[in-house]
Amino acid sequence: MKEAKNSGSAVVANLDRRKKFKYVLIAEGALIGLITGALVSVFRLMLSGADKLRGMLAEYVRGGGAGPALVCALVLVIIAAVITLLLGWEPDIAGSGIPQVEAELRGQKDMCWWRVIAGKMAGCALAIGGGLALGREGPSIQLGAMVGKGIARSGHRLLTEERLLITCGAGAGLSAAFGAPLAGAIFSLEELHRNFSAEVLLTTMAAAAAGDFVTANILGLAPVFVLENGHGLPLRYYWAVVLLGLALGLFGVLYNRTIAFMQDGFERFGKAFGTFACRVTARRESIIRDGFHPSIAEERFARAGRMLVALAAAYILFFVYPDALGSGSFLVDSIGRGDYALKGLIVLLLIKFVFSTASFGSGSPGGIFLPLLVLGAITGGLFSRLLGLAGMDQEYITAFVIIAMAGYFAAIVRAPVTGVVLITEMTGDFTSLLPLVLVSLTAYVVAEALGAQPIYTQLLERSLGKSPSGRSYSGRGASLRDRKTVIDAEVDVGSRMDGSHVSEFGLPIGTLIVSVTRGGIEIIPDGNTILRAGDELEILTREADIADVGAIVDAACRSVEKTE
Repeated sequence: MKEAKNSGSAVVANLDRRKKFKYVLIAEGALIGLITGALVSVFRLMLSGADKLRGMLAEYVRGGGAGPALVCALVLVIIAAVITLLLGWEPDIAGSGIPQVEAELRGQKDMCWWRVIAGKMAGCALAIGGGLALGREGPSIQLGAMVGKGIARSGHRLLTEERLLITCGAGAGLSAAFGAPLAGAIFSLEELHRNFSAEVLLTTMAAAAAGDFVTANILGLAPVFVLENGHGLPLRYYWAVVLLGLALGLFGVLYNRTIAFMQDGFERFGKAFGTFACRVTARRESIIRDGFHPSIAEERFARAGRMLVALAAAYILFFVYPDALGSGSFLVDSIGRGDYALKGLIVLLLIKFVFSTASFGSGSPGGIFLPLLVLGAITGGLFSRLLGLAGMDQEYITAFVIIAMAGYFAAIVRAPVTGVVLITEMTGDFTSLLPLVLVSLTAYVVAEALGAQPIYTQLLERSLGKSPSGRSYSGRGASLRDRKTVIDAEVDVGSRMDGSHVSEFGLPIGTLIVSVTRGGIEIIPDGNTILRAGDELEILTREADIADVGAIVDAACRSVEKTE
């Protein structure tokens, strides 16, 4: 189906398609989930194999001698070189992948879906296999989103449907990564699509369930973390949950700011290294002579420099503290069993915190979900050990490990509902829902009060502030940039538009509110239509204006300003 070429035909095409595809969207979501589940299963098997190879290399290094040390260094240099080439081939595989998906949904990025899939899988396997403290969840979300985009583009879907299919794929990716279908659906709505309509919810749930079904058949039904929480936390200790939430809120703000600090540091080093390398190799003169800008070569050297520094840190840890290598998911089970004493947890927390933030700051492909959950688990174990000094029974250490993971997630990602559901599904523990909610709300409020941005908002704004990649919108045709999409919105009680005229909305020129549904009855609005709390809006806009319209909707319909 070709895109409509003018506003009137776009209204008809988008709204007519919405009425039809709502009956088949669940089936499309399930199809995307099945494909994503299979793809992420292969991805997880690749990462499992990479972990085993890294373990074998670590054992070889422990044997001592110059030979093993030289072999380890050579392997890591090769990994750094290959990742650098992959990043040059497809820049959108850098980092977690979630900010890129958010930018795609906001109309600010147009990723090449097949290149991202190939590059992300290879790059993450190499980075995690090389020891970097990165996770699989963000990459899995990006992989699923690109599956959705690939299906949409192959079927020439309208942009409205393409955005929904990308959301479905993202939910299926998280579901397949962690065996958490509910968390996958909720994260896609809470963090990515930011719309809880029944249509989107059911479609995303179908995709997430299908993805989990495929993964469970390939990898089994065992939860990600095998934690036996036989001693649920008694109510008399809930004061400790609040105290833990306060600490996690502060720690989460520190984490987000450390990520920014690491990114700034690696970026400065990369620029200096790139300039120096160009001069040493005399590449600058030859590039200018051949008609290319020297910044291209500098950026290539900068990527290589950042990867070499990150893997040099991993090289040191191969010898002095191999437990800190990789995502560290095995640490959660060990800490929950009480295998680490107080001093061991302090050392592990310090090393893992610095190394995981540095790994992500380098720009390597890889996520932060799993590493931050591991840091939360370490913090929970440490908190329990500190309470043990005051006489608290250590039989509750597993409960504090589980609770702390949810609180730390809420403080960093600022998606508390997703965090509670995610930890419940990943641990299989349904006895800790109340303390999970309590710690998540506490950590969330502390982080909000301190003015820290949610991590993916922080990363998205940073990425959009940089020079666009080779397939930026500046290189696309105007007609493609003018594709139309329908955005759903709801007027919240007490928001600016509750009781205001449509003409007061302040939408960009060319953006139209084409439908208002009130009490199940559809109204065709004009500028004098007064909106009421609970009204469901359908807003037609260009792809170029999605981000601006989203910001206006948030401010006008979702921010409470009025009180009776």
